[in-house]
Amino acid sequence: MSSRREILAGFAALAAAGHAPPAAANVPKLRLDEPEANLEAYIKLRGDLRDEPVYDMVRGRVFGLVAGEAPRQLFKTVGAQRTRYRRVSALEYRAETLYVGLLLEWGTERLLQRWTNPYNDRACEVPVTRYGPAEIRLLADRMLPGDSESEPTRGTRPWFVIGHVVHMVEQIMAPAPPAVQPDGDLMNFSGDWRQLADPGVTRIPSQLSFTAVERWRDWMQMEQPGSLWWHVAGVKLDGPGAYPDEFAALVRERAPDFFGQGGA
Repeated sequence: MSSRREILAGFAALAAAGHAPPAAANVPKLRLDEPEANLEAYIKLRGDLRDEPVYDMVRGRVFGLVAGEAPRQLFKTVGAQRTRYRRVSALEYRAETLYVGLLLEWGTERLLQRWTNPYNDRACEVPVTRYGPAEIRLLADRMLPGDSESEPTRGTRPWFVIGHVVHMVEQIMAPAPPAVQPDGDLMNFSGDWRQLADPGVTRIPSQLSFTAVERWRDWMQMEQPGSLWWHVAGVKLDGPGAYPDEFAALVRERAPDFFGQGGA
């Protein structure tokens, strides 16, 4: 039987072999080691080169991490995001984004409005998660807050290709005070490299795999140190009408402005 180390070594070898796309007739080459091409490909994968709304949907599970315990199932999540991407230069795009997230009961997947904290039995009111509207800066090698004054560099985002699938990685590592667990997000956007290499398209279908570790939310009324561990998958939708009807109704009810700009 192969050991875990041997299996991981095999995956590493496969990834290294798949870093360059296979040759194909009449398909332009991906030049993702060049900052300008890397950023343009990332925007096509994540959003749209045109200044038009892009809609995403995510679903996932959230665990609690406490020292000395196994991860504990807490709740599930479903969310919607609307983003517009605007080119500033060959090395920068600006994105205006709004995210609305709902939490669900782990077993029934019903909307979670009140939650009993399994660590201390406290009854908690569950708010809607909302980020934005906000502006962010997307450079060739990183994402920054809209008010950041950092200059673009010649760096690039990590990427690799396996088979016909290209993966581009976004990572956000936030600093933390001493003795506090830091927050960290890792996002992997993937799609067909042949579509991505086509200079005639401004966006391609894509998927998201996302994992994050963050501090407890205030509404959880936690008493002991620990973290939330998010594991989420998502997809870029064809448009606002692609959200499931029941979910779209919940978003409209809790965030009436979400579909207010170019939405249904």
